[in-house]
This record gives sequence, structure tokens and C-alpha cells, in this order.
Amino acid sequence: MKKSIVAIWVAVLASGCANNRIYEWDDYDTKLYNYYKNPTSAEEMRVSMQEHFKTLESHNLKPGPGMYAELGTLYLEGGDRTSASEWYKKERDAWPESRPMMDAMLTNLQKPLKSKEEK
Repeated sequence: MKKSIVAIWVAVLASGCANNRIYEWDDYDTKLYNYYKNPTSAEEMRVSMQEHFKTLESHNLKPGPGMYAELGTLYLEGGDRTSASEWYKKERDAWPESRPMMDAMLTNLQKPLKSKEEK
């Protein structure tokens, strides 16, 4: 009888842990892999990530670490330094361990761009 009660508790606890995810990744890894294979899909990746963040916010869920920064980088690669800064700030604020890198990125974004002739 004791063994069956222990087995039931183990099963209940294990099933509870399986459904309790800390972060919501969606299919980020697949999309990121496809984007790296085909960099021309940057706009598609950006839109997909923004939609994912809207869904997370509406359900009060937290994205995985690095996702805000990835979207910031997509904006930066597209030439939108202002939006990149906003997403880097979100990453910095959501993940304190990313603060040094995000602060460095933000500092670099504040520097004026040099023209090709100046380089």
C-alpha cells in the first residue's frame, strides 16, 4: 500500500512539473535556424517575433532569455537603431545578467555612424 501511494505522488508531482514552463519559446529555435539559413527572411522573422511577444504579453508570460535582444538585432541589421535600442533595453531590464552586454550595445548605438569615407 505504501509503495502505491508513493508511486501516485511521484506521478502527480512529475506531471505537475512537466506542464510548468518558466519561459515561452514558441518555435523560436526553428525560426532562428531558418533565418540563419536564409537571411533574406529577416522581415518575416521580425514580424513573427513581434506577434509572439504580443501574445506573451496578453497572457502575462515571459519570453526566453535573449529573445528581446534578437529582435533588437533584427532591427539594427535593418538600420532601425531606435527600435533596436528599445528591444535591447527590454532585454537588459528583463534579464539582469545581460545588463553588461546590453549596456555596451546601447552605448555603441548612441555613437554617431561614420560614413564609408571616414573609415
